[in-house]
Amino acid sequence: MYTFKPFVFTKHKANGPERPPKARSGHRIACDHRNLYSYGGFNPCVADTDPDMRDDQTWFASKPLFKELWRFNLVSERWKRLPGQENMPNELASNAMILCGNALMVYGGTGVPFGESCSNQLYVCNVDDGAMKVVPATGELPEPQYGQALVCHDSYLYTVGGTTGYEYTCDIHRFDLRKGVWEIVYICSGRDESEPRGRYRHELAFDGKMIYVLGGGTSTESYGFAEIPAFDLKTNKWRTLNTHGDTDTMVPAPRRCHGSVQYTDEKSGVTSVVISGGYNGDWVFSDVWRLNLNTLQWTRLRECILPCPVYFHSAALTPEGRMYIFGGIVKINNKIQRTNAVHSAWLTIPKLSEICWQALNYYFPHLKDSSPDKLLHMGIPLKFVQKFDFYDW
Repeated sequence: MYTFKPFVFTKHKANGPERPPKARSGHRIACDHRNLYSYGGFNPCVADTDPDMRDDQTWFASKPLFKELWRFNLVSERWKRLPGQENMPNELASNAMILCGNALMVYGGTGVPFGESCSNQLYVCNVDDGAMKVVPATGELPEPQYGQALVCHDSYLYTVGGTTGYEYTCDIHRFDLRKGVWEIVYICSGRDESEPRGRYRHELAFDGKMIYVLGGGTSTESYGFAEIPAFDLKTNKWRTLNTHGDTDTMVPAPRRCHGSVQYTDEKSGVTSVVISGGYNGDWVFSDVWRLNLNTLQWTRLRECILPCPVYFHSAALTPEGRMYIFGGIVKINNKIQRTNAVHSAWLTIPKLSEICWQALNYYFPHLKDSSPDKLLHMGIPLKFVQKFDFYDW
């Protein structure tokens, strides 16, 4: 019997004729109401004799990095590799990525060896056809780095932090999407004691006024969550915010390479951010935490535990409130390996119509093989029929 269960992870088994993506880490994902999109990634353990890859000329030119953009339909659970790799950069690990409409914006990243070749170019990819192009840019470009994080606000794209592989920053630059011009917002120089330490593989939250920096670290250090650096866009100043622990005074352990998503409650207007997994140099985490940005209260989602400890994965949230996690480095029976698993958990209670749609697909899994006309004739609302990727057939 179908039961809607929030905060419980479900594993998604890939369907369809196309092979799924290989296991990877250092990639980035994004979600809309219909698909999950995965860009780039790294896996040095794929054998040259792998039958799935031995005829893939793109892989042989880019290995151990994946010059790939994949689309995973959330209803049919079918993977589709999109064309357009000829215009992708060679820096394919630890990029920063954000989805705006049907435009996937990819910034920064590194090739291999890590840090030897870094990027400061912005790419835009059309998720409908995979077409990718460089965005022309002038102004004061940031230094080429990887492990940055992005926020999009008004017509600006903000990038925070990152590393060259040797030096770590928490500088802020922004790109005017209308004019194609980079501007310096804040360079951390030590003039203010609230300036955060340089870092990479952190995550950002944003409430419309302040950018919150969550965790991250260096190759030898991970930063914590009891105090959070926040940058006020109105005053152009850093602040250090003290957060409040869970009922047992706990906050998340320091970590880097974790996942992060955020959502805003429609009724209360409260924005919350949810972090998952991560790594501190010794320990791989499987816990999931939520931070209320209004009260700065941490809550450990004790019933919401990742299937196994994971880091260098990527997380994204659908507009309906379902968090998806793909790939990463997992720890199973004290062994470390990369994965290509897709898991999801509901973080909010969606509309009843969405729950009904989930139940319908549970009881009638063959719906994914029906034509749009047949689905509409059955009486299924158009907005749900449009969740399928029929052009992948």
